[in-house]
Amino acid sequence: MGDLRRCLASGEYGVLKDCPLYESNFMQVTKTGDVANRVTMGIAATSPSLELPDLMLLARPTPISSGRYSNNSDAVPQPGEELQLFGLLPLKFVRIYIHDETRYQLKIRLANGRTFYLQLLAHPLKQDEIFGQWVRLLYRLRFYRTDAPLAYEQGNTLQRHKT
Repeated sequence: MGDLRRCLASGEYGVLKDCPLYESNFMQVTKTGDVANRVTMGIAATSPSLELPDLMLLARPTPISSGRYSNNSDAVPQPGEELQLFGLLPLKFVRIYIHDETRYQLKIRLANGRTFYLQLLAHPLKQDEIFGQWVRLLYRLRFYRTDAPLAYEQGNTLQRHKT
């Protein structure tokens, strides 16, 4: 069970505690790659009957009593570290892109125009595999998105109306 799954199971998120969830730890970075803070991102389906996920969850390490976050200098998650959920965003208001595949970075653009960058935080031997899973998930989300414009269909429709 991942850290985000434990967070959902232990809190007031009863509806989400059993939802299908894919999660990973990331470092929030600037566009140039400077480290900002650690984030756990999850992509979830709010109902098992959904064909695709419809929700993005964001969490950060719980602040310790001194007011600082409980991450060490390597920014590696501590065993048993608790997370604090700070974002629940419907995926229809989020666009996720591959920013830099060589550095395992994603670009997140919200509907309000805010953009941030996440760099995968995983064991070096697992980075390719985990990032590959994120790439496949993003491809499915983009390819099967119901509100995405399909230019070839519009073009064929226009062509049919003209003839």
